[in-house]
Amino acid sequence: MIKSKEQELTSKEQGLRIAKSPSKLGWFLLSLMFFALMGNVRADEGMWLLSLLKKNNAEQMKALGLKIPIEKIVSEDGALSESVVGFGMSATASIISGTGLVLTNYHCAYSAIQQYVTPTNDIFQNGFWAATMTQELPVHDLIITVNKKILDISDEVRAEMQAKNARQAIDAVTRKYQQKYPSNKVLLKSYKNNTMFVMFLQLQYKDVRLVGVAPKNVTKFGGETDNFMWPRYSADFAYFRIYTDKNGAPAAYAKTNIPLVTKNYLHISTAGYQKNDFAMSMGYPGMSDRNATSYKISEKTQALNPPLIAVRKLRQAIWLEEMDKSPLLKQLYAEQYATSANYYKNAIGMNLWIDKLKIVSNKEKEEHQWQDWISKDQSKQAMYGNALQDLRKLIEENSPYQRALTYYTEGFATPGVLNFIVGFGKSFQDYTANIKIRHSLQKDLTSTAKSHYMNFHIDVDKRITKAILKLLIDSLPTNLQPAYFTVKNLHSAASIDQYIDEIYHQSVFGDSNKLQAWLNNPVIAINNDPLMQLGEAIEAKRREVFSTCSSNSNKAYRYSAAYTNSLADYKANAYYPDADRTLRLSYGTISDLHLDGKTIPYQTTFGGLIATAKNSTNKDYFLHRKLEEMWQTKDFGKYGMNGDMPVCFVTNGDVTGGNSGSPMLDAYGKITGLVFDCNWESMTREFNFEKDLHKVICVDIRYMLLITEKFSTTKRIMEEIEKAN
Repeated sequence: MIKSKEQELTSKEQGLRIAKSPSKLGWFLLSLMFFALMGNVRADEGMWLLSLLKKNNAEQMKALGLKIPIEKIVSEDGALSESVVGFGMSATASIISGTGLVLTNYHCAYSAIQQYVTPTNDIFQNGFWAATMTQELPVHDLIITVNKKILDISDEVRAEMQAKNARQAIDAVTRKYQQKYPSNKVLLKSYKNNTMFVMFLQLQYKDVRLVGVAPKNVTKFGGETDNFMWPRYSADFAYFRIYTDKNGAPAAYAKTNIPLVTKNYLHISTAGYQKNDFAMSMGYPGMSDRNATSYKISEKTQALNPPLIAVRKLRQAIWLEEMDKSPLLKQLYAEQYATSANYYKNAIGMNLWIDKLKIVSNKEKEEHQWQDWISKDQSKQAMYGNALQDLRKLIEENSPYQRALTYYTEGFATPGVLNFIVGFGKSFQDYTANIKIRHSLQKDLTSTAKSHYMNFHIDVDKRITKAILKLLIDSLPTNLQPAYFTVKNLHSAASIDQYIDEIYHQSVFGDSNKLQAWLNNPVIAINNDPLMQLGEAIEAKRREVFSTCSSNSNKAYRYSAAYTNSLADYKANAYYPDADRTLRLSYGTISDLHLDGKTIPYQTTFGGLIATAKNSTNKDYFLHRKLEEMWQTKDFGKYGMNGDMPVCFVTNGDVTGGNSGSPMLDAYGKITGLVFDCNWESMTREFNFEKDLHKVICVDIRYMLLITEKFSTTKRIMEEIEKAN
């Protein structure tokens, strides 16, 4: 499944730095500031800003087969762009009916499903279908974002910049539009070295409800085994609905809210497709770094990915072993395991294909060409001449610290006792003083602790803590380990096992009941609590390492900025900026995958699914009995083709993390499928685009409708979809 790298930034401190100091994020986050200014752009490469389609892409899209005007895709009146929505913070969805029915990926719905899994009803395994609107399940902490207008307001901002700096001008124009559209969120994005500005007027809906999902062994057939692989057979989809207040405005959940009423929604096509047919997707890709330097990519493969892989491999093995022991633990950790495994496999594939495709050496060639270009101009040489060399030196010096920081952030990123202490320990330390002036504090901390502790099992957490501490002492030099490890003599597996057993038994944080008892009667000094001390020691070292990385990044900023600013001049012509969670369009054609002299067809079928299940003992290929029955009877209804059934297909478009759930549209702007993954050969998408290797994997809309028809316990969803089309 496609995941946004934004989801991997779990450190609260890193999040605060992003919010407060975007100009000093550091070389390891500067990818958000690089722009891919591409000469000789190929029609199937690029995550394009919709506001520039008419200027940059209209003719190419028509040549590939687009049948509708560009204005139909995006305009001030909404068009197709208004129906492609942001699903939470890291996925995409589509509105597909006039009553707010929303279609996205099943894997994007994990957290929503998790909220309603119970010991007696595992809807991951059983599926869920709301028979009436009153049975649709409210989802906590899920926001759907709709772009009402997307406007290029570059002239307006540049006019403001005649008397103000860029930041002041952006703020002034933002305030102006916020006053004009008070019910909208105004998002103004700057591109091309503050020379182009795009405004997004958005509505954010907070009452979102789960409507229907099929069983997980149908929607995620192939599981983690098939993740990032082609061919695929997953029915990766789920239905939700947007609700509003009685006036049609966004509102928090209320029983009196009504389904969104809208004229703008995407229509579905069951006509099918052929090889070489035009295909385009819209979505919210989160991050790319298409102009990363060769040493930035080397740092990714040598300093960042290895600790990520090591930590996740260790933790996932424990989760998997524990989940196999208990259905309750499987319910508890299913989402965390899937989320972790996704980027774990991505990192492995990225390292493999960066090496296989010689991407570092190719980037070095580009950098030599850039260096030759500036050497021919004395003014450019003076401005940019040493930028890459100085940046490289800082990255190499910082590499050990960045490696250590990754171990710390990855090691303690998931729900657990130490993660809880890092996030909320200060509130417990100040509890006895603050309770006197804030009478709701006990209730608030009780609620916070309860909601956190319900996301992990204490025995599993203890086992993971032991494993992570052992990994740290084996992987990091002593100077990058907490001094506390030496104080407590934590330098062997046996000493760590004994110590962790002792402190989990002694600590008030080692049991949610003991923690509640302490809140009721805080007689024990919390600063002396052994788990509190361990958590503080680890966090103090993480902060120290982070501070070193941050200091180096501040030094590197002027070098990276100089290089970045030169690109607009060096690589002119049409361009697309790197992904940044704004709505983008990618296009190409439906096409086979050619690999190592073999051709892998662009489409999979139900027959292939059955054969895969029959020829494997892997539990990821478990065949649901209804699928078996459908194959035996060839009961494919109006969606079948020659005794078989289309399941998935691929295109050669350009997507990345955040595009999960994006609609794949045909030449007339109708949904033919749903983007849910990229192929194994495309793990380098963050840094480049390989026309002949990178594929976008989609579930066929006809297969989604068939599964809805056969698995749903109610006819109303199909009736709503058919009425809308």
